[in-house]
Amino acid sequence: MTTPTRRLYQNPIFDSARWDSYRARPDDILIATPPKCGTTWMQRIVSCLVFGSSRLPDDLDSLSPWFDYLLRDADLDALLARLEAQRHRRFVKTHLPADGLPELPETVRYVFVARDLRDAVLSFHNQMWHSREAFPGIPGDPREFWRLVFSGGTIAGDFVIRDMFTGPLATWWQRRNDPRVLMVHYQDMLDDLEGQMRRVAGHLGITIPEETWPELVNACRFETMRADSARLVPPVPAEDGEQWFFHRGTSGQWRGTVTAEDLALYEETVSALPSGLRTWVESGGQAG
Repeated sequence: MTTPTRRLYQNPIFDSARWDSYRARPDDILIATPPKCGTTWMQRIVSCLVFGSSRLPDDLDSLSPWFDYLLRDADLDALLARLEAQRHRRFVKTHLPADGLPELPETVRYVFVARDLRDAVLSFHNQMWHSREAFPGIPGDPREFWRLVFSGGTIAGDFVIRDMFTGPLATWWQRRNDPRVLMVHYQDMLDDLEGQMRRVAGHLGITIPEETWPELVNACRFETMRADSARLVPPVPAEDGEQWFFHRGTSGQWRGTVTAEDLALYEETVSALPSGLRTWVESGGQAG
């Protein structure tokens, strides 16, 4: 993917410079999302397509690491060695804006997943609250967290949480017509999971026998993934278990939670997004 002006994104959570060490293969797959927009869901979908089965040879986090993350896999050499040892088609995740990635081979495929920011931020609060030992100062009140995000508040020093959402949205939207990039929306996966899985398979050039599709689709349903949390989610605090990670998996959860005053902060954020992006982020459908 052409990135004429590559930006450096560095903070206490992730570092785009780690991608300078990434040794790409021609058929690699990059799954890119803002947080809590269906990242693990898409990783599970891609795992089923790559292996042609719902069975996994390892836990999903080991198979598909968050390459730019600093708080896990801190030993970059060890991470690179693990990826180099993989013999299946590789699929790696990132939460970076598109302009934070280096130029990779033309045959690399990208899948970008978005979700209504109002739901994503509340879901992110659930995750951050359960990870509060690593991120002290996270408010317990979802509305307070909402205001922290949409007012441009910071965590972990001077890291602006809002940028983790708006940066990827704006930059991947600019690449929505690139044939290497597939734009997928969370709501569309809720409405037609099999149809979206077939879209992803087509984009990746993967053919699945018709008789195998029911198994793969069932494995990617929210309730199935929740029951299989131990294999699918990153390491979590033992006292909380894993199932909190798959929180609600619904849209519109912000209704009845936030006030008109809170929504005004959200409006300020989305008003700065490129034309057409807000409509797609809030409702899904064909991107662009």
